[in-house]
Amino acid sequence: MAKFNTGQSFADGDTVTGAKLNNITSQLNIYTGVISEQTAMVATVSTADQLLIADTDNGDSGAANRITVQKLFSDSLTNGTFASFNLTGNITASTATIGTAIVNTATISTATITSGTYSGRVNSTLGTISNFTTTLAGDFTVSSGTGTLSTSGVTLGTYGGNESVPIISVDSKGRVTTMSTVAAAAGAKGGGTDKIFWENDIIVTTSYTISTNKNAVSAGPITVGTGTVTVQDGSVWTVV
Repeated sequence: MAKFNTGQSFADGDTVTGAKLNNITSQLNIYTGVISEQTAMVATVSTADQLLIADTDNGDSGAANRITVQKLFSDSLTNGTFASFNLTGNITASTATIGTAIVNTATISTATITSGTYSGRVNSTLGTISNFTTTLAGDFTVSSGTGTLSTSGVTLGTYGGNESVPIISVDSKGRVTTMSTVAAAAGAKGGGTDKIFWENDIIVTTSYTISTNKNAVSAGPITVGTGTVTVQDGSVWTVV
């Protein structure tokens, strides 16, 4: 099959005129075989390789212009608008505005990304991600742009009061991991802010040893029940 087609034909013995010669090119159609039947390129396409492209600024009658692969993609990506794209490799960009992206690994210094799926790593020194969901290794998760700390195991509430004090455990990250209360140490009590009355139990149910060289006092009478009271040398227990 011929690779070229034109509406101009010549009969045997026909006179060749300038107009007919012009028709050969002006009415010329090129079949796809001109390209498809060429030897396929095996080497990797480089940015310096060249293509022929129809420059629409010159109209339909303009000649094709040569362009490098580098310039073709640079101009297309710089000036074009893409509704969506799927990148399976890496992105390195100084500034990016992305509507929807599927990216393995990205390094972006400034970015605005409205939504995305990232299976690898994203490094952004200055960026806005408005709809981002990920599970991070550790104690922090992000869902649709909202960060959430993992629970520490402590029940929400208020601990401690007039007769109890809180016992708090804090981990290396400054989080409260356990919380409980114990009875407050004995002390004088009273109405309002008065500190007049000392109150104590009257039955010993748990064994107790008074510290060495310490004195103890209890308001009696006191009954020693299931527990025992040990008074060490140098110590005195007074029941009044």
